[in-house]
Amino acid sequence: MLQDLDALSRRIRQVVQLAQSLQSERATLQARVRQLEQECQALKDQQLREGQEFARMSERLARHDQELQNVRDEAGQHRAALESQVRDHQIRTDSLQRRLAQVESERDRLREAASGAQQQIELILERLPGAEA
Repeated sequence: MLQDLDALSRRIRQVVQLAQSLQSERATLQARVRQLEQECQALKDQQLREGQEFARMSERLARHDQELQNVRDEAGQHRAALESQVRDHQIRTDSLQRRLAQVESERDRLREAASGAQQQIELILERLPGAEA
């Protein structure tokens, strides 16, 4: 019977040691769970901040894209206006060059006519009485 009591006592000590070991392990696991929960919350906070930053950057990018498109549109309008002006000036230049060619042709014709008239006047003057021989 003493042996049974000794065995029972040993068994109770083992159970107590196991219970203490389990309590210690439980406390360690609870501490680890709290630590992981804190890390998880920190990661959630970081994700939230990064999401907000991403949203701000997306809005900023959208604004910049819109501004860039506006500048491109404006540049396209200016380019079209300048190209129109170039065409208008080219048409005017071509017209003026044609007009200049006509005027020069008319001038040359008038010079020839004036020269011919001058020669005829000289011939007439030579035939007049009292002309120097």
